[in-house]
Amino acid sequence: MFETLKQFCEIPAPGGREDLIHVPLAERWRPLVESVELTRVGNLVAHVGGNGKKLMLIGHGDEIGFTVKYISPDGFLFLTSGQRDDRMKPDLRGSYFTPLGQRALVLGRKAQVPGVFATLTGHILTNEQRQKTALDWNDIWVDVFMSSAEEVRAAGIEIGSRVVWNPPITQNGKLITGKAMDNRVALALMDELLRRLDRSRLAYDLYLVSTVQEEAGLIGAQSANLGLDCDYAIALDTGLSGDVPNVDPRDISTRLGYGPALIHKDLYSYSYDLNNRIVDTATEAGLPLQHAAYSLYGTDAGALIRSGVAAAALVVPARYTHSPFETVHTEDLESTLQLLLAFLYRVEPA
Repeated sequence: MFETLKQFCEIPAPGGREDLIHVPLAERWRPLVESVELTRVGNLVAHVGGNGKKLMLIGHGDEIGFTVKYISPDGFLFLTSGQRDDRMKPDLRGSYFTPLGQRALVLGRKAQVPGVFATLTGHILTNEQRQKTALDWNDIWVDVFMSSAEEVRAAGIEIGSRVVWNPPITQNGKLITGKAMDNRVALALMDELLRRLDRSRLAYDLYLVSTVQEEAGLIGAQSANLGLDCDYAIALDTGLSGDVPNVDPRDISTRLGYGPALIHKDLYSYSYDLNNRIVDTATEAGLPLQHAAYSLYGTDAGALIRSGVAAAALVVPARYTHSPFETVHTEDLESTLQLLLAFLYRVEPA
């Protein structure tokens, strides 16, 4: 699954530019499903088919990104958050984001332009600047190696252009590291599921959905069930992993290499019945399954609950979430896929 995940993660598709992943994915899936469409808001909806109650597997297409808010006369790009909360500062610690020192990719209208996330470095900092304990958005910029605002605009970069991290996606042993694991993991799982699925055993009428703007507040998921009227939904996402230094296992007990995690409570409470059926499936199939109760976390399933769908959240643990070096375990990917297939084949109890 590494090559598929690598391919998907390398596509730059932050909030507002999910078309860059959804359009090619729609064409990739078209021969494998009964129908596929891009909705007016940009969600990707694929109907796999099958008999039984309607079940949606849902993930999001957007990745963490940034938005150009100002172009200086000498060609530097100043940013704001690409997510919903501008208070999420570009700090080195205590923040959702770690942009400094990373390669950047700016999505201009004419081309994708490489650059770097930069700030003042030690040799030229003033004493006053050294005293700052936290950075704000005006303390960093993207250098695209151009000499003027006119040159930048001639390259198709304007206020509103999106920016993403641009690291390589690498595999080291059983660990895969890079940007956009959140949530290209879900799309890679859906893609592989389509190729391994035995449709004659399918116990549900299955839909695969990739949403827009999950990182901005579950925006696409709020309309994901329109016209589908699904009975159940399982949100697929990256979860949290506490197997790094300075994390208290009483806060985060999920770890890499121990299988997917079933979330019982985060910002939302998930379907007790659906969760139990997932647990029973894992037990019957002899598959690993971790259990989680997270704070400061949520998935697209929250929006589906609001729309009247019984929903669960099944996640692949990841280290360093919302960073350019998110890390997942290959065995967790495979066991998640096996659990999904077993669930899809398991006839719902009467």
